[in-house]
Amino acid sequence: MPIRDRGTAAAAAMFLAGLTMLSAAPAHGTSGLATTRQKPAAGEGASPRVSRPQSGLSPGRPAGEAGPAEAKAGMHTVAPGNTLWDIARQALGDATRWGSVYDLNRQTIEHEALRHGYPSSDRGHWIFPGTMLALPAPAAARTLPTSRFVPAPCPTTYGELEDTRCGFLVVPENRAHPSSRTLRLAVARVRSSSPRPHADPIVFFTGGPGADALADIAGLTEAGLNRDRDLILLSQRGTYSSERPLTCPEIDRFYGERVHLPYDAPSTGDLYAQAAARCHDRLTAQGIDLAAYNTSENAADAADLRRVLGIREWNVLSHSYGTQLALTYMRMFPEGIRSVTIDGVVPPSVATPGWTWSSMRESFDNIVSACAAQLSCRQRYPDIGATYLRTVRQLEARPVTTYVTVPQVGRVKVVLDGGALLNWMVRASHAPETFAVGVDELAHGHPERIAQQWASAWLPGSQGMFAHGFSLSVWCSEWVPFETPQEQLAKGRQAFPELPRSVLAQAPQLPFLRQACQAWNVPKAPDSVREVTRSSIPTLAVSGSFDAQTGAQWGRYAARTLSRSTVVTLAGVAHGAYDTPCGAKVITSFLDDPEHPDTRCVNTVKPVPFAIGSEGADTSE
Repeated sequence: MPIRDRGTAAAAAMFLAGLTMLSAAPAHGTSGLATTRQKPAAGEGASPRVSRPQSGLSPGRPAGEAGPAEAKAGMHTVAPGNTLWDIARQALGDATRWGSVYDLNRQTIEHEALRHGYPSSDRGHWIFPGTMLALPAPAAARTLPTSRFVPAPCPTTYGELEDTRCGFLVVPENRAHPSSRTLRLAVARVRSSSPRPHADPIVFFTGGPGADALADIAGLTEAGLNRDRDLILLSQRGTYSSERPLTCPEIDRFYGERVHLPYDAPSTGDLYAQAAARCHDRLTAQGIDLAAYNTSENAADAADLRRVLGIREWNVLSHSYGTQLALTYMRMFPEGIRSVTIDGVVPPSVATPGWTWSSMRESFDNIVSACAAQLSCRQRYPDIGATYLRTVRQLEARPVTTYVTVPQVGRVKVVLDGGALLNWMVRASHAPETFAVGVDELAHGHPERIAQQWASAWLPGSQGMFAHGFSLSVWCSEWVPFETPQEQLAKGRQAFPELPRSVLAQAPQLPFLRQACQAWNVPKAPDSVREVTRSSIPTLAVSGSFDAQTGAQWGRYAARTLSRSTVVTLAGVAHGAYDTPCGAKVITSFLDDPEHPDTRCVNTVKPVPFAIGSEGADTSE
C-alpha cells in the first residue's frame, strides 16, 4: 500500500498500508526507463497454457504422489483453453475438486506432458486438447451459503459518491466450513465518464493488506481510469467498509507511541506484540474466524462478485498487496479476465518479511544515483549515500531525541535510531527531493526535518480505519511461516552489509512481526499459496524506480511467467504509478489494446530536482 505526497493525513494512512516483498533478488533496476515485452515460452504456441488453481480452497497432493483410488463417473475430452479448474467446475459442479481430477489421471496427464516436450505437467498446469480424462465420482454435497449481491445506499465515509451505485456482496466467511456464517462486503460501481463505455469494466484490488478500496475512488477517478469503462471496487473482507472489519485501535495507538521510542529495541517489540494480542482477543471474542481472512478467500470473493454481477469479462487493476491478490486470482479463477494490471508488484511465491530488504536497497541505490546525475545535487552532496549509511550506524549506537510539531497533534517527542532512519527511506521515496538535504542536515546535528517527516507518517495515524487485523492474518499465514529468522537476517545482510545486526534483525516496515504473529495465532497457509502464477492473460507490470516497498525488480520477476506481459518502469516514481500522469496514460492505453499499449510517455518521465540546502529545489537542470 502506498504512502504518497498528498498531505500528512493521507500520507500517514498510506504509509501504514504500504508494504511489499522480496527474496533472492533479481538484479536491481536503474533509475531510468525500462519498457519490455515478455515473449511466449518455448512450446507455448503448440499447446494451451493453463493457470492451474491450487490454494487453501483447493485440495491437492504434492506432484507425483498418488492419491487413493476413486470411482470413475464418466469421461471428459480436453478442449482448447480448458483448465482442470474449468473441467471440475463444469463436470463436477465444484471447481475446487480439480485436484481429484489430476490425481485420478496423473499418469495420463504426465505422459501427455512428456509427449509434448515438457518435463512434467506441473501438477496439471499443462494439459493438451484431445486428452481423455476420467472423472471422479461426485462428492457428498456440501451446503455453503450462496454468494449474492444486495443493493444498498453508498457509504459517505469518504464523501458523497457521485455517479456510483453501491451494495454488498454476501459471501461465506469460511468456504471450507459448510456452517460458516456470511459476510457483507461493500461494493461500489463508478460509472464511466464516457457516455458510451466499453462493456468490460475495471475491477480494482487495493493494497495493504488491510486498506479500504472505497477510499481509492477519488484517486482513481481523478487519474481518469474510468474514462472508457465503469470502475468496480470491492472492499475486501475484513476492511473498513465491509462487515466485521478487522481494525485494531490497539495497534494504531502503539504506532503513535512508537514515535517516542527506539524503533528496533526489544522492549518496543514487546509493546507491539501486546497490542496485537489485545486486538486478537477482542476480535475472536466476537466470534470472528481470523484464519478465514486470507488471499485465497479474497480471490474467491472476487470470482463470486463477477458472477453475481453478471459480468462476462472484466479487467483487473491492482496495486501493492492487491497485486498479490491479482496474481492469485488469475491463477485460481482465470475465467472472465480480459487483462490484468499489476502496479507495485508483490509476487506470492516470494513474499516474506525478508523479501522487503531488496526493494529498500533498490530504491536507495536509485535515489542516490539520481542525485549523482543532477549536477547541483552531486556537487553539494557528493557522498550522500555513504553519509546516510554512516548516520544509520551512528544513530543505532547513539539515538537522537528531538521535538517537532505535527499538524492535528501538536508538539511531539521523536526518537531517531538506526531503525527509524532506515525505515524513513520509505517516506523519503515519496518525497525524494528532500532526501539529500534531510540526510545532510541530520548528519550535521539538525534532525528536525527528518524527525518531523517520520512523526507525520504515524501521527495522527489511521484512526481506526485501517484493518491491521487483516494484515496480520495474511502476513502470519502466508509470509512469516515460509522463512526462518536466519533466512530473513541473511537477506538483510545481503542488501545492506554496511549496517549492524540490530538494524538488520527487523525487516523494513515489518519490525517484530514474528512476535506479533505468535499472538495472532493463525495456522500456516497451504504451500500452494506460494505457487508461481503462469498465465497467458495479457498483463501490464508497472513499477517506479524509487519504490522502496515493492521494487521495480519484482515487476520483471512476475512477468517472467506471464507470456503476454508488458513491463514498464517509471523513473523517479515511488510506490504506486497508476495515479501519475504517465502511469495512468499507459494503463488506459493497455486497457484499449492489451497487446500493444502506448508506452512512449515513459521516456519523458524524470526524477524531480533535488533540494539544495535552504535554497529550495534547483530547477536549472
